[in-house]
Amino acid sequence: MSRFIHALPKGAFWSFFGLIIALLLFFTSLDLLGEAFELMGEDAAQTLLGTTANPITGFLVGILATTLVQSSSTTTSLTVALVASGTLTAAAAIPIMLGANIGTSVTNTIVALGHFKHKDEFKRAFTGSMVLDYFNIIAALIFLPLELFTRSLS
Repeated sequence: MSRFIHALPKGAFWSFFGLIIALLLFFTSLDLLGEAFELMGEDAAQTLLGTTANPITGFLVGILATTLVQSSSTTTSLTVALVASGTLTAAAAIPIMLGANIGTSVTNTIVALGHFKHKDEFKRAFTGSMVLDYFNIIAALIFLPLELFTRSLS
């Protein structure tokens, strides 16, 4: 182990150590979020299930949650934790995850709009963000109706 540490370029060990700590904190926070939902009890779970029983509402919840936390990974991980705990059904989770992809597009568009002072930068940034937006919107337009009518994704 000491050979590995000494073979690293100066400062690389601390960068690697920082990455490991950041991942540990990320996974710990996701675990804590999942436990918090479990502790909220059956009433909160029933409210959540009632809210996401309608796939369109679940889709909008996914968009809103991802826009607020600015991380589709967090929204998706939390949704997976809710399905694993039995609080949320897989059929209700699919629209939330599709909405999370659209929510990520909102974040990218906001970042692209930050370049509006420089015309060339703005054009490139906004074009790049719109590629992701179109991809996610087209994917949602294909997969959401597919899930609604055939339940083939869940």
